[in-house]
Amino acid sequence: MMKVLYILTKSGIGGAQKYAKDLAENLDKNKFEAKILYGKQDIEWLSNKTYPWFLFINDWLAVLELVKIFKKEQPDIAHLNSSKAGVIGALAGILSGKKRPKIVFTAHGWIFNHTNELNWFVRNFYIFLHKISSLFIDKIICVSGYDYNLALEYNICEPEKLATIHNGISANIKFLGKKEAKKQLSEKLITYLPVRSLAKEGNLKLKTNIPWVGSIGRLVKEKNYETFIEAARLVPNTYFFIIGEGPELEKLKVLSSKLKVNDRFFIIPPGGNDARYLKTFDVFVMSSIKEGLPYILLEAMAAELPIVITEAGGMPELIKNHENGLMVAQRNPEALARAIGGLIENSVVAKELAKRAKEIATEKFSLKKMVAETEKEYFLINTNN
Repeated sequence: MMKVLYILTKSGIGGAQKYAKDLAENLDKNKFEAKILYGKQDIEWLSNKTYPWFLFINDWLAVLELVKIFKKEQPDIAHLNSSKAGVIGALAGILSGKKRPKIVFTAHGWIFNHTNELNWFVRNFYIFLHKISSLFIDKIICVSGYDYNLALEYNICEPEKLATIHNGISANIKFLGKKEAKKQLSEKLITYLPVRSLAKEGNLKLKTNIPWVGSIGRLVKEKNYETFIEAARLVPNTYFFIIGEGPELEKLKVLSSKLKVNDRFFIIPPGGNDARYLKTFDVFVMSSIKEGLPYILLEAMAAELPIVITEAGGMPELIKNHENGLMVAQRNPEALARAIGGLIENSVVAKELAKRAKEIATEKFSLKKMVAETEKEYFLINTNN
C-alpha cells in the first residue's frame, strides 16, 4: 500500500482542488491510501500569498510545518499543487531526512507563462525558484503540452523529470436540462440582484427567447474578463453571464456599467458544482490570457456546448479552431464578439462543433485515463532510488 499526501495552498473551488480530489477518490484503493491537506486549514502557515517582510518568514514557517507533517504522516509520495506549494513542499521534502517522501509537483499552468501579467523581475524570480525547487522534485507533471514545452524552454529541469498528463473528467457528469438550468440560474440571479441599482425592486425577469452566453471561473486577472465584457457590448440582444467570484469583481462591475451593458451582463457568485448550469448557455466563452488545462472547458465540451476560447495555455489542445469550437487571439474583443455572434447566427455550424467537442472530451480526456497515467508515474518514481 502506497501512501500519497496531496498538498494544496487553499481549499475551496478551483482546478487544483478538483484535480487532487479526483485523484484521491479514484486511485486504486487496493494499492493507494490518499489524504489531502490544505493551507490555512491543515497547514497553518501555507498560503499562496507572498509576504516578503522578514525574509518570507511565513513561507519558512510553512516549510518547517510541512517537515513535521511529513515525519508524522510518513507518506511515500507528497504530491504538490500550485507554485507556492511546489517550492515550499520541495524544500520540506529535502529537509525531512533519509525517509523523505518522493516529491511530485503538478504545474496547473506555469505562473511565468509568457502572457501572464508579471513584470520582468517577478517573472524571472519565479523561474529561479522553480529551477531551484526542481532539484528536489522527483517528477513534474504538466497538465498540457504547452506547459511541458514552457518548462523545457526555461530549463526548469531535465526532460526526464517531466511528464504530460492531461486533466480528465468523469463520463457521469450530471447537467441540468436547458429549461431547468435557465430557471434555477434566473432564480439565483434575482436573489443576488436587489443589491444592485439595475434591479432595485428585486423582480428582474430574464427573457428566455434571446441568446444566453456564459463563462464560469474565478474573477482574476488571468481570466481577462474585461475582454469578455467589451465583446458583450458588440453583441446586442444577448445576455452575458459569469459565474464566479474573486478580486476583480468590483473592477468588472465598473467596466460593465461604463460600457452600458450592466442591464444584460450579470456576475453571479458561485455556489459549488456550478458546471450543472452549463446547458443554460447557448455559447460558452473563455477569454483567458493564462490557463493550464481548465476543467470547466472540458465540462463545457461534455455538455455539448458551442465554445469560443482565446489562444491561451493548454486550451488549444482541447479546442481546435473550426473543428470542435472557435479560437481567437487574446485581448481582442472584436474578434471574440465576431466568433460569439457567428455561432449565435449559424445554429447548424454551432451544433456540429458542439457535437464534436463532446466526442473529443469523452474519447480523449477521461478521468480514468488521467488516474491510470498518474498511478503509473507514482509507481515509477517509487521504485527508482
